[in-house]
Amino acid sequence: RALGKMSAIAIRALTPADFGEVEAFLAVHFFKQEPLMLIPQPDAAQSEVIPAESELHRSLLAQGLSLAAIDRSNGDRIVGVVLAGEMVPEDLEREFQEVERKEVKCLLDKIHKFLASIERRANIFKHFGVERALYLYMLGVDTSVRRQGVGSRLVAATIDLGRERGFPVMASTCTNLHSTRLMTALHMECVLSHDYADYKDERGEVILRPADPHTKASVVGIRL
Repeated sequence: RALGKMSAIAIRALTPADFGEVEAFLAVHFFKQEPLMLIPQPDAAQSEVIPAESELHRSLLAQGLSLAAIDRSNGDRIVGVVLAGEMVPEDLEREFQEVERKEVKCLLDKIHKFLASIERRANIFKHFGVERALYLYMLGVDTSVRRQGVGSRLVAATIDLGRERGFPVMASTCTNLHSTRLMTALHMECVLSHDYADYKDERGEVILRPADPHTKASVVGIRL
């Protein structure tokens, strides 16, 4: 049965017209699954998805580099999403400076601050000696089709798309063990890893404590 189900799943390009469906999908199958987003907060409101995040999704869709897995046997329902976009060296510094200046008010602010700092340290542009990269920002898979290779197919299709569009490198930041295993199985190289336990505030308190076995974030990349 799983095999028949898998053959009904196709990959298609996402467009700005998909924004509403993509947001509804990510709300359930990314933000309610991603271990970093499940870290308990003093106030539940701090775990909400902020408008700036939705605007990032909208801007990525407009670039035409994002993909969906759809279930042909179920009215072409979206069962997986990759949001990806072009990144250039200046983006690393700009994003780092933006989060440094921003007052941390919610969980996503803490996550963005952590990611901007490790992405800047990893510096995939310097590592690979390139001036642009396709960056995979987000991978979400419907819980009903997990462990059927949907995530791997989406990432492999993103690598192919990057190649087609002439990107020299594709990169991503894996924040949990599942995504790290998935990407390294597709021959993506780990450029830098950082343990969450080593990311502390000025009082020496660990800022992000996702549940085990998610102990670190890893910046990964592959030459296309």
